[in-house]
Amino acid sequence: MRLFRRSLDLTQASFRLSNVADLNAVARLFRDGMRRYYNLAGADLADLLATGHAGIMYAGDEVWAVALVSHPVDHVTWLRGVALTDGLEISSAMSMLLALLHTRLRTQGMRSIFYASDETSDAWLLPHLHVQQYVPDTEVIVYEKRDLVIPSYGNQIVTVRMAQPPDLSALVALDHACFEAQWSKEDVVLRTAIQQGPVCIVAELQGQIVGYAYATSHFGHRLVHLVRIAVAPHYQGQAIGVRLLAEVIGFAQRHHAAAITLNTQAYNIPAQRIYRWFGFTTTGERQVILRCDL
Repeated sequence: MRLFRRSLDLTQASFRLSNVADLNAVARLFRDGMRRYYNLAGADLADLLATGHAGIMYAGDEVWAVALVSHPVDHVTWLRGVALTDGLEISSAMSMLLALLHTRLRTQGMRSIFYASDETSDAWLLPHLHVQQYVPDTEVIVYEKRDLVIPSYGNQIVTVRMAQPPDLSALVALDHACFEAQWSKEDVVLRTAIQQGPVCIVAELQGQIVGYAYATSHFGHRLVHLVRIAVAPHYQGQAIGVRLLAEVIGFAQRHHAAAITLNTQAYNIPAQRIYRWFGFTTTGERQVILRCDL
């Protein structure tokens, strides 16, 4: 614990990409740093650091600042964490850190970096992102359903079963075919969903996976959150998505959940029509998504 505030000289700082040896120092910075933003499951930090997905500002053996991004999908990534140690002038440090990170990402072929804003916890960060040309891209709207009534059970021809580890490559390909790069799930996310998710189901037709859904549960199953529902483009319009949604709500019913929630992009009008038909209503919560073109 320092008794007096220190002042660090940015001209003494160097920049590099992360490696596995940075885990302890970066974890401490995300825990104790003067300014912090972190949007990642704890188990993923070590993997991202080991694979060079963080920019490290350092002097000697001390990490002064870090900016963490997700695994890229089709040359697109997300800003997942930023932390600064005490003693740095925030505006100058953020300008230097983000500019260097963006330069590295650009040389790696990244086209865009996205950021999911949370004004209640990262108000300090937003002005610095705006300076670096992060602009509004869309909004994410939150829906919820409390009655758990199922108005339709959808397509009864498809076979629905729990996803298994050998399904991973098919789910990754399906997900990427259904969503823009910034919304596609990384294989590490889908692998975790298959291995640990309480609900990760696939819809099969003649032995081919044509859709899947993934949900998480919280507070002893009192809240179920629909993370993803996807149907292969050539099989859309056949009530397969309705079937998957009904299965997820059925899980919530069996576990006596109080509500099921989901998030969707403001421009995804077709999906919102289905959700409203199923009895989902908006909560009034919206999350602004920012984009920086590199």
